[in-house]
Amino acid sequence: MDASEIEEIKREAKKILDKFSKALENAKIKEEESNVEREEDRRKEKEGKNPDENKDFREIMFENAPNKNEDFVIAEKKSW
Repeated sequence: MDASEIEEIKREAKKILDKFSKALENAKIKEEESNVEREEDRRKEKEGKNPDENKDFREIMFENAPNKNEDFVIAEKKSW
């Protein structure tokens, strides 16, 4: 691409953006609030379960990990 082609693309892009912004000026936007009103805004505290005192976090984490190798959790990488 030479400089004249780049300038032409820039002009076309500016024209498209200007046209789009003018169209947005005429758009009617419905403004409504999405607040939820409640009588109380805090939850009531209850007695929680006591954690298993015989196990520490590390042991519980390794029990829950589907793939592990001694001291390491094997996690998936870039599968999404």
